[in-house]
Amino acid sequence: MPEIWLKYGPTDIALDINFGNLLAEVSPDLPLLSDEDIATKLSDIPMSNNMLIVALSRSKPVQTVTEILRHVINSKGFEGVDFNTLPKMADRFSFNIGSDDSPFFLAKRYENVIFISRISYDPLFGFSGAPTTILRHYMEEQMLLAFESRRDNLPNPGVDCPPLAVALSASEKLSAASLELVTSSSGISGIYWGNVCDAFHKAKERLTSTTTYQVDQAKSAIVAGSNGLDFSSLTTSLNLLWNAVHVVQENGSIVLLAENQHGLGEGALQMFVEGKMKSQDLYKRGFYVPGLEHLIYIDNLRQQFDLGILSSLPQYYLKKLGFESYARGNDVLEKLLAKHGRKHKIVVLSAADLTLLMLREQKLS
Repeated sequence: MPEIWLKYGPTDIALDINFGNLLAEVSPDLPLLSDEDIATKLSDIPMSNNMLIVALSRSKPVQTVTEILRHVINSKGFEGVDFNTLPKMADRFSFNIGSDDSPFFLAKRYENVIFISRISYDPLFGFSGAPTTILRHYMEEQMLLAFESRRDNLPNPGVDCPPLAVALSASEKLSAASLELVTSSSGISGIYWGNVCDAFHKAKERLTSTTTYQVDQAKSAIVAGSNGLDFSSLTTSLNLLWNAVHVVQENGSIVLLAENQHGLGEGALQMFVEGKMKSQDLYKRGFYVPGLEHLIYIDNLRQQFDLGILSSLPQYYLKKLGFESYARGNDVLEKLLAKHGRKHKIVVLSAADLTLLMLREQKLS
């Protein structure tokens, strides 16, 4: 009986599953860069006095690169270098970067601005990275335009799509550079440097060439996130579910393992469970709040699949959102086997943020 360890908040939980019930256990295994390799790559980046470094993620890989870059800058004797992290949504209009037509405004002018981001899959944009993170947090009008440009009401991870085109177009105006990281479950496998769009394109090419996996269609799937990454709220962790739901058969089951110790997250999910947003509000034109896409995906998929979560969130919240709640890992397995048969095979995806599942012979658009 294989013992598969899956990330659950700050800890791991064991999933004891029989070989006969395991269709596939998928986790990316990419070659990693050492800290020395990272420092060497960062040393080649053009630097100056009076720089601003902005970390666009709280994930461990981004923190690691930020700290190594800090040491490289100090070793070269540059001065007046400021480090910042992604400000909260409430600060959106007080933070500006670069040229006069930039969507940002800074209290001081910097000679160089560098974003540090991590590329991954995203159900609305296809991919997430510096362009989409900047759009989500700082460009309210363009974010609404991107949201309303979507082709349908289903998640589309790993697909070049109109919302991504909106994000890239908006980022072309930024007078800033970017470090875009490709990561695996245990470290950093690639660092790509350039202007915001160029770095994103390079990292995206690497991501799609190394982290897509083909599997047979399954009656059920269990998904979790990778180590060192921020999936502390339901708004962030639901992306894990959308990277795998398309390989599950109709009337099948997919279960997300995510503690969500910070609750539902700000935005649409919180508003919905508090009754401040109704089902009829989801498709209004001219309206977007963070996480609205998740409510739309749930609304369109819960009749086709059993959506479940093992989480610390109250059952009342999960039931209202349309999820079945699980208390323990063993409960997940027992209920899946009881529903779909004791001999049915389950897909287990242990780093769903870094991996895109595809049906065999299916190709990316």
